[in-house]
Amino acid sequence: RRWIGAATLALLVVSGGVTLAAPAAALPDTGSVIVPSGSDTELTFETDGTVFHGSVRTPDGQTRGAALLLPGSGISDRNGNQPGIAVSDVLSRTADVLASHGIASLRFDKIGAGATGLGAYTPDTIGEYGFVDQVDHAEAAAHVLSERTGIATDDLLVLGHSEGGLTTLALAERGIGGGFGLLAPLPMRYLDLLRSQVEGVAESGRLDAADADTVRRELPRTIESIRATGTVPADQDPLLDQLGFNAYNAKFLQESDRMDPPVLAASLAADTPVLLTCSEKDLNIGCDQVAPLRAALGHTDLQFEHFATANHSLEELGPVPPSSADMPLLLPPSAEYTAALHTWASSI
Repeated sequence: RRWIGAATLALLVVSGGVTLAAPAAALPDTGSVIVPSGSDTELTFETDGTVFHGSVRTPDGQTRGAALLLPGSGISDRNGNQPGIAVSDVLSRTADVLASHGIASLRFDKIGAGATGLGAYTPDTIGEYGFVDQVDHAEAAAHVLSERTGIATDDLLVLGHSEGGLTTLALAERGIGGGFGLLAPLPMRYLDLLRSQVEGVAESGRLDAADADTVRRELPRTIESIRATGTVPADQDPLLDQLGFNAYNAKFLQESDRMDPPVLAASLAADTPVLLTCSEKDLNIGCDQVAPLRAALGHTDLQFEHFATANHSLEELGPVPPSSADMPLLLPPSAEYTAALHTWASSI
């Protein structure tokens, strides 16, 4: 499968070849209901030859702030959804909560997704799309939101989910944003996280013995090649291509891997409002992996939330064990995340 950008490999590998089944019992009523708030207006903006399509959420009452909402990896649309995965609407649900606190927001379909589509790229040139381009597009969106609301770009809130957390920190390095939401974020260098995820799958028995041996043998060489040259080895095993380490993703991976989230976080101004989350039931990113990022944010006005029942998409699992079966299920929003976002938004 061809992926635009670097799809989080836990989603690719853990779900690959697995027969998915719904839990035997329905999820309990967790009270994790988000009430729709505000109204959406369609918006387009052009940058780098691409017309981006998005939605501006306007609060019902007075607007007292504005937030840019950024999705995770892969072909993610303005609501944080990907083809073939159940609708989580993590970003539109976030917009609902923010609007209830008088905070307007902008979310948009990234390259490859929704109404934006491939934009200026083609299937043959998509390998030229890199992480720097993704940050450039998010910066352009921040300026559009600032013009729309009259709130300066350095006073905007920027909230990013998963890979969007890295984009959020990259915007902060450019002086965009005065408060940040790092929602189940990428907490370490990108290729280190992908190495951990793929090696974990190999050790878990989800791959047959031959494929697991291939991963152990080939992955270090592929990562070294991407870091050094922005390309994958010409003779690498096709399995690595299937896992996302391919020519279409190599530039994106090299550019994103140059950024170290704890280093970026340490450079934020003192007392910057930050919301950071992790969850025990997140199969993509562990709370232990988030710990160095949390430590690097110690000088900020940090609200750290360690969830117990949310999955990576910030949906509610309740007592159900996390598994790859989460992806095709329509789950309610995480009650823990909803409460945490309300608390943070009310304090801004």
